[in-house]
Order: sequence, then C-alpha cells, then structure tokens
Amino acid sequence: MSSIRIRLFAVLRDRFGAEFVALDLAPGTTARALLQRLAVQYPDHARHLSTCRVAVNHRFASDTEVVAPEDEVALIPPVSGG
Repeated sequence: MSSIRIRLFAVLRDRFGAEFVALDLAPGTTARALLQRLAVQYPDHARHLSTCRVAVNHRFASDTEVVAPEDEVALIPPVSGG
C-alpha cells in the first residue's frame, strides 16, 4: 500500500479543519473506492463525501478511474452560486 494526499476544497476543508487528508491506497483503487474508503475512515463526514466528485490531475475522474499514488487528487464538493 502507498499513502496518497488528497486536497480538500470549500465545505470539506471547513468540516475537516484541514487542506489535506491522507489515505493508504491499495493498487487498483478506483475513484469511487477512494470515496468509500474515506467515508469509512471519516464516518462523521460520510454524508458530505457522498456528494463529492474526485478530481485526478486537474480533471474530474470517472467512478471507475484507477488512482495512482503519484496522482494529484482533490475532492470537489457541489457548489451553488448566484
């Protein structure tokens, strides 16, 4: 397993009280699995994580995209504006 650093934005940054979280990443982990693992690791934030998109290397990832330890990963919560 490798550790990956995940950048948090907006409400997630506020709720976690941090810009980044770390996660041990098994080979072949998908974007969807990454979110599911984070929800298990941080159950108090699972509701907010379930609505996020995963960005890998500055673009939105599909649920089935495999995340590698060297990737730049970010969680993007839904945004409303006016």
